[in-house]
Amino acid sequence: MILRLDDDRALEPGRSGAKAAWLARARRAGLPVLDGIVVPAAVSVPHLAEGAAALETSGSGRARLVVSAADLGDELRSQLDAAVADIPEPMVVRSSTLLEADGAWSGAFTSYLEVFHSEVAKAVAGCWASSFTVSTLQRFAAAGVDPGSAPMAVLIQEALSPDSGGAARLVDRAVQVTGVKGSPSGLLSGWDPGVQARVAASGVIHGDEAADLLGADVIASVASVLRTAHSEIGADECEWAWSNGHVVLLQVGRSQQPRPVVMVVPSAVSDVAVTLARLVRRYPGAMGERLVLPWAVADPAAYLDPIAPIVADPVEALGEAVGHAGVLTAEVWGMPKAAATAAAIDTLRELRGTAPAEAMGRLTSLRVPDAERSRLVLGLLAGVRGALADVGAVADPEVAWHVDPGRAASILWSKDEPGRVDRIGFGRWEPFDAAVVMAMGSRMDGVSAAPGMACGRLCYVADGSGMASFLPRDVVVAPRPLPNLAALLWDASALVTMGGGPGAHLFSSARALGIPAVCGVRLGDSLGGERGNVAGTLSIAVDGHRGAVFTAPW
Repeated sequence: MILRLDDDRALEPGRSGAKAAWLARARRAGLPVLDGIVVPAAVSVPHLAEGAAALETSGSGRARLVVSAADLGDELRSQLDAAVADIPEPMVVRSSTLLEADGAWSGAFTSYLEVFHSEVAKAVAGCWASSFTVSTLQRFAAAGVDPGSAPMAVLIQEALSPDSGGAARLVDRAVQVTGVKGSPSGLLSGWDPGVQARVAASGVIHGDEAADLLGADVIASVASVLRTAHSEIGADECEWAWSNGHVVLLQVGRSQQPRPVVMVVPSAVSDVAVTLARLVRRYPGAMGERLVLPWAVADPAAYLDPIAPIVADPVEALGEAVGHAGVLTAEVWGMPKAAATAAAIDTLRELRGTAPAEAMGRLTSLRVPDAERSRLVLGLLAGVRGALADVGAVADPEVAWHVDPGRAASILWSKDEPGRVDRIGFGRWEPFDAAVVMAMGSRMDGVSAAPGMACGRLCYVADGSGMASFLPRDVVVAPRPLPNLAALLWDASALVTMGGGPGAHLFSSARALGIPAVCGVRLGDSLGGERGNVAGTLSIAVDGHRGAVFTAPW
């Protein structure tokens, strides 16, 4: 029921979880990893099942209580006591699940850093119980994972009191090292920004502040160990500590970072492009692109303000809106409906391309839409979107813009339990919007924490509060990169923090999910005094490659 890290079975992620299995491989390769023991994942299964049952009937608090009070049984307790007797006190007790092979789950589960022999059993149960914290359940929901369905091994090792520690990752041929003096826990949890250094393939260290604080020899040793780990076991990232004059690997693994979207950003944009960008933000998704943009592009400045919903039967309202939208498109383009729709679709596609000038010029020859009919369409669609929210198809009427009109009609007509739309995914207009905001917005520089470019509505989330204001594809802006924000990243456009450093677990999650991220950005003046109310007032573009953000009016 207990494995040592040097046991061959500890190399199997299904038994020991991803975290412990990587460390077992690293020890086997001769890398500097402390010895330790593993409580296998299978041991957790009945206790997690009890927690899931309690969650179903009594909620998160009761589920955690049930699991943390789990009776490990005499046999496991006896084996555990015997195994930890050889490990010096205090000890660290950490989760190790298959989920943690993916950086998106960095920092999801609880670790106990100062554990004595008499407390080990309680700490093991506490790690299991962290599967039912509110923030972890939010991650489960965002990722589509059933609570209690991820067996958890538990890793137990000696707790160090290091001179310094941090995180490192291999980027192209360079090693990016982030560190702090003393324990790295504050850096990894997002509270301490740390210092950063880049070690080139030649061994040259860039980062005077980091070299002064941590020592050039420490930085060089961390880079060397990570390069060895890469060549021996394929790892490209690690958490490290400097103790007794040498590097110790606390965690090691391989990132699974998706390829970020790269956008072509022009040096300047026209006033027409700025107005069009605001229009496509106002009417996004399949519903906006099919029923509004084909005619609204003829006079985009006229349709930037919200229209009050028209209260009517939603099925009839949607059908009426589709009919009027077709008439408006035909009138604006001066063609029969089918030809006008095709011309509009082609022009919208060209506007999203790398050379939109010709398409923008084509818009100047269009007829201005009939004001009364256009307002009728927008009012009808506002009512339809509200109805979709009322039946639970979407969390917010704004998300309903991303529901295909045919799907919306099916939901409203059948009144069956709809499949809820909570995640949107990358929007086809995001590169266009980002190009405009980057070209004309106010720039602020920070530190690159995850590569890529993105753009969206700014949503300020203060250390976990304000999460209810988040909508899919928003850019999450927060004071610090705290782990409880991770659930938002599954459908955020990007992440920006005013504090913290790129070594924080939250940025590991962002990189794994392909979310551009920048930290250390002084956004306070842009957010104003009422920071909790800025959602929906600013558009923000994020350049994770250069560590820059740009803001403009929404």
